[in-house]
Amino acid sequence: MKKITMVLSGLFLATSLWAQTPAEKLIKRLKKIQKRGVMIGHQDDPVYGTTWKWDKQRSDVKELVGSYPAVMGFDLGEIELENGKNLDGVTFDRMRSEIVDQYLRGGVVTLSWHPHNPVNGKTAWNTEGNAVRQVLRGGSEHRKFEGWLRLVANFINSLQTPDGVKVPVIFRPWHEMSGGWFWWGNTHCTAEEYKSLFTFTYHKLSGEYKCDNIVWAYSPNAGYDDFMKYYPGDEYVDVLGVDVYEFDQDNAKYAAALKTSLDEIAVIAAQHNKIAALTETGYQEVKDPNWFTQTFWPVLRDYKLSYVLFWRNAWDSVKEHYLPAKGEAAAPDFVKFAKEKKTLFVNDIAKIKK
Repeated sequence: MKKITMVLSGLFLATSLWAQTPAEKLIKRLKKIQKRGVMIGHQDDPVYGTTWKWDKQRSDVKELVGSYPAVMGFDLGEIELENGKNLDGVTFDRMRSEIVDQYLRGGVVTLSWHPHNPVNGKTAWNTEGNAVRQVLRGGSEHRKFEGWLRLVANFINSLQTPDGVKVPVIFRPWHEMSGGWFWWGNTHCTAEEYKSLFTFTYHKLSGEYKCDNIVWAYSPNAGYDDFMKYYPGDEYVDVLGVDVYEFDQDNAKYAAALKTSLDEIAVIAAQHNKIAALTETGYQEVKDPNWFTQTFWPVLRDYKLSYVLFWRNAWDSVKEHYLPAKGEAAAPDFVKFAKEKKTLFVNDIAKIKK
């Protein structure tokens, strides 16, 4: 009887391990990596930089520190229009390829989505037309929105290795809702409407379309009056994040805002058993040559976060520049920051498996 029990237990364990979804495996791995330090990420890292675009095997980060970032961010904006390229000119075929490559080298991927205003067809920053209300059930754009979600699901389900393994991604829809600059922002819908938008997206992608490779992230922007005001519920969220930027060259103000935000999400993440992250950040144009070691790291090092995602280095926009490139004034400081024991790049996490 004891032998039979042991066999059955082994079969149950093997079945349980086999039954884990790609998303569940990534969550488990994120928690394991977090014990070692904080992963450093960069938006659109392998597709363009401050002085180049569309080259293969390039990265502003790798050219500085010898490793790709641990986390790469990409955006799905304009996939809803069935365009071949996203809002920043990255083709979805290239994006898919880079996502798979990042997974195969042991890295992590996060996706954001800046969809156009469904009411008037203008960008995500156009806030006219009560768009959230109109995409929900009973709204004039509900059918259109369902089609958009099908396109998103098709892309996420297509993220597979050559062997057919689905690549898990951290998906962060409807971010910065506590600001008013997107059509899903705080002055353009009620908290209940926002929650319905988030949960409807969840049920469509993870439920109807079986996107079992999505780890779901919720992230207001700094300056919110209530972090949980728009929170859709524990069953819909795996990662709690916040977006904090320095736009006005005031290091003390940024450090204070960062500390205030991280103090709160650290507590809330622990209470709700969620992963905590700094889902977007950076110093616009990187004007302080010592910002990473003297402003950013002195705050960040006191928190157990999963990852931090620095925003993009755009070749066609001076302002969209958040990490130094080789030869720039802040480059030596970033290299010093990267050598900290607890800042992790893809070479540091590749052997930390699920």
